[in-house]
Amino acid sequence: MSLDPYKTLGVDKKAKEEDIKKAYRKLARKYHPDLNPGDKVAESKFKELSEAYDILSDPAKKKEYDSLGEDEFYQRGFGGSGYKPPKFDSGDFPWADLFNDILGGGSRSSKSKGGFSFGEAFSFGKRKGQNREHVLNLDFRTAISGSEVTLDLDVPGPCPRCGGQGVVSAGGGVKGCPECHGRGSVNNRQTIKAHIPAGVKDGQTIRLKGMGFSGEGGGENGDLLLKVQVSPDEVFTRQGDHLYLERPVSVYLCLLGGSLEVPTLSGRANLKLPSGTQNGQTFRLKGYGVPAASSQKKAGDLYVTVKVTLPSKLSAEAKDLANRLAQAAPVE
Repeated sequence: MSLDPYKTLGVDKKAKEEDIKKAYRKLARKYHPDLNPGDKVAESKFKELSEAYDILSDPAKKKEYDSLGEDEFYQRGFGGSGYKPPKFDSGDFPWADLFNDILGGGSRSSKSKGGFSFGEAFSFGKRKGQNREHVLNLDFRTAISGSEVTLDLDVPGPCPRCGGQGVVSAGGGVKGCPECHGRGSVNNRQTIKAHIPAGVKDGQTIRLKGMGFSGEGGGENGDLLLKVQVSPDEVFTRQGDHLYLERPVSVYLCLLGGSLEVPTLSGRANLKLPSGTQNGQTFRLKGYGVPAASSQKKAGDLYVTVKVTLPSKLSAEAKDLANRLAQAAPVE
């Protein structure tokens, strides 16, 4: 049975060698029997593709096909003997050398008489695995100070059956690895430790290289993207590297001025309030915000907003004093 190699591979007669190889590689991977077990249609299609590539990848065969045409090429080509397609179960088709060829062994015998190199043209394809995401919940203080967290995740590693190649030897040839289904890697439940840098922000992404989904055919794994979600703090809010808090202050301290003790990330600090401090007024404590992550950065600041508190009950004497104060120091 003859075929038109150009139609089979979906290329025109002006196609270059690299275009022919690219077309074959794409289609051969789609219809390869090891990736379509039990599918006779795929197996037949794969043989046709390989036959077409055998013709077009060899300049001598390609020239004779172009000169004679399909029928003449198969019936009376090659000095009258006609073209004979390579057989899958013989040395004409490089099954015996395929395993080494995929592994990069570079065996000279990997080329058939027609110049067809299965390993060059067809590859299970080293494909990088996809990245995957994992939500990482951090409390406010841990995000600022940094830490090392422990995660139980499925981590990809080389398949123990095929050594990460995606194929195994079978009866003098090769087949797709039944353990990893040709991917070359398998996932195992592992406990991994991830370093969380100091000052990480809500919504930030931490990338762990090689911890994503498995690559195929020995390709590198994707990355694990940790999407950081920082829980609110009871005391502080954060904007960039600066921290903010509100502090209740008695009306008397605001009137007279004095020292106000405020919480910080590292303990407590004293803030000097001037006499006549107003409700809602904000003061800055320099360097008490988010600590510097490196020597090239400066620490953020802490901003304290004053919320004046008033006495809820006044005695007659207190009211009299308030009236006298109102007359002595009226509010403008």
